[in-house]
Amino acid sequence: MMKQFPLTKFQKLTETATWGLALLTAVVTVVVFPRLPRLVATHFDAYGIANDWGGRWTVLLIPVLLAVCCGLVSLCARLPLRWVNLPFQVNLEREWFVLRGVRDMLCVLNAEVSLLFAVIQLFVLLQRNLPMGFVWGMVGFVCATLLFGLWRCWKCNQGTL
Repeated sequence: MMKQFPLTKFQKLTETATWGLALLTAVVTVVVFPRLPRLVATHFDAYGIANDWGGRWTVLLIPVLLAVCCGLVSLCARLPLRWVNLPFQVNLEREWFVLRGVRDMLCVLNAEVSLLFAVIQLFVLLQRNLPMGFVWGMVGFVCATLLFGLWRCWKCNQGTL
């Protein structure tokens, strides 16, 4: 029988920051909403130039999607390790270290994705073109976090980290 471990201080702090950013995004959206034009940019091309528009009510979707994504990742961070599909067999003697690595990775990914959603929403609300360098940089950070997190879990499982 595998034990359930509480979240660490780092994980709680990261989750608090993530939910704070989600709340801030929702509040800014509600405050700016009455001043938005009837049509707002809803899609940006690979160069960050707006190429599709929709009604201003569409800006309300990003805070909702952000809350759903944050909630799902937060829920996943609380799952027992036996429900997590890792590309290696977990050494039960190192269970806590592997679980901590998985949770750290999920909490950091959650914060990164929340930041990406918040910045996209900010540029939509300001009716400015999106700097694609930022988007590609965030995609790189997310991929690097995922790879580093899996490597760290694997090393923890071996007892070498």
